Amino acid sequence: MYSEQQLNTFELVKELGLAVEIKMDYRKGSEVVVSAEEIGRGIREVMEKDSDTRERVKEMSVKSKKALLDGGSSHSSLGCFIDQIQL
Repeated sequence: MYSEQQLNTFELVKELGLAVEIKMDYRKGSEVVVSAEEIGRGIREVMEKDSDTRERVKEMSVKSKKALLDGGSSHSSLGCFIDQIQL
């Protein structure tokens, strides 16, 4: 449950730009407490109207919805998978 969280965080923040960094100074086995102020700062940063992160999230939302529609990439991939396992 916890092993992929660092990778997910890195991808969302650094590679995809869909999240903001709140606290990245974790150590394996240590308990890091994130303050309410830090969380609030992160939320405000994403929610600003001219935020690049907010715009990227909106774009990804549109792309994700299109992928689920008939003929979209996720819809088509699921159909192909079902066809293959029915053989």
